[in-house]
Amino acid sequence: MRHQACVVRILSTRTDSQLSSVATSTQAAAAVSMTMAERLKIYSQLSKARLSSLVVVTAGAGFFMMGGPISWGSFSALAVGTTLAAASANTFNQAYEIRTDGLMKRTMTRPLVTGAVTKNHALAFGAATALSSTALLAAGCNPLTASLSLFNIGLYSCIYTPMKQTSEWNTWVGALVGAIPPVMGVAAANGLLLSPEALLTGSALFMWQMPHFFALSWRLRHDYARGGYKMIPCADPTGKRTAGVIMRYALALSALPVAAAATGATSYMFAVEGLGINAYAVHLARKFYTNPSTANANKVFFCSLWYLPAVLGLMVFHSNNWKNDEVVEKEGQHQSLLDVLAPSSEDTIEFKTAPVADRLKEFVLSTRAQLKEVCLHEYLWKSADKNAPLKEDDSHLFCPVVTTASAVDTAQSIKHITDKSM
Repeated sequence: MRHQACVVRILSTRTDSQLSSVATSTQAAAAVSMTMAERLKIYSQLSKARLSSLVVVTAGAGFFMMGGPISWGSFSALAVGTTLAAASANTFNQAYEIRTDGLMKRTMTRPLVTGAVTKNHALAFGAATALSSTALLAAGCNPLTASLSLFNIGLYSCIYTPMKQTSEWNTWVGALVGAIPPVMGVAAANGLLLSPEALLTGSALFMWQMPHFFALSWRLRHDYARGGYKMIPCADPTGKRTAGVIMRYALALSALPVAAAATGATSYMFAVEGLGINAYAVHLARKFYTNPSTANANKVFFCSLWYLPAVLGLMVFHSNNWKNDEVVEKEGQHQSLLDVLAPSSEDTIEFKTAPVADRLKEFVLSTRAQLKEVCLHEYLWKSADKNAPLKEDDSHLFCPVVTTASAVDTAQSIKHITDKSM
């Protein structure tokens, strides 16, 4: 095809602009003749469907961090609106990077590079998804969530995308883009921009992207160099700078579960479980730091793929926002939400089915109660007889949850005494 195009150019007396106009008209005619399935496939490629689905998951994590009962209408608007916003940002990104995408092996088959769709068509699709996402989030959630979404589209398309060609700091700007969707989720649930949940989920996404992306870009550093991107791995032949960034952020992520528990956003079990997961992630980061090889970069990258859903899932599961005054816990016995909602009398017991909006909350609370019964500290701290009081010895001090809670109580007591003395 290229050979034929060259022959036509040599024999033609038309100017370059005229030939460009003919090519554009040909692409437009091809676009008109596309079937619906072909259009959907191209829109999926422009949207980077898998990346967009990850963005929706992180926004959902922020939303569910606020606990129940769940407004499924708001969540649906958040999910669809975030999907459309991600599609818009990714489309504008590809429209800007047609030339550089054509230079890289991993991107040279994208629809704008191959001519499967025109640039104007892609820009129209990006604008339509941006407007529809903003309107849907404003109507279904709140104006704050819609504003965050529109801001993020602009940050990704107008700042991050061109910055990839000019500065290594583009990765940090891109990490900020990735940190905004969970903040959107929290804002959709509580209407607030700043809250412990927003800061925690946003920080988790910001820091996670460093081990994830730098491990990926180290694997693809030669391809990024062909595209002219300013990435640390492209100017780091030994891998030491890349490994140093990965190591620092892996260590910083280890503090997140402790911070979540200390601020009261989650229970202390999240700190215990999160530290265990982060210990493994730090171990892999250290291996890459010691020996910056492609094999070790692969280990860090593939760990990051399951790390994020695991940590976000545990953070949501252990969120203290699932608790409320109706949940009764007495001597380790959990009263389910169904029992609380069910009216009872001496003669009859009727069970009332919880509304759909409360079922997720009921499931989380009942699951946590069941897991608590098999938790290590239950065996260390409690007597074999469930009805017996707590053990009077010091065996409960071996429980990390009890120890951490005791340390926080002690620190708060010391602060209170110090404040009073002053």
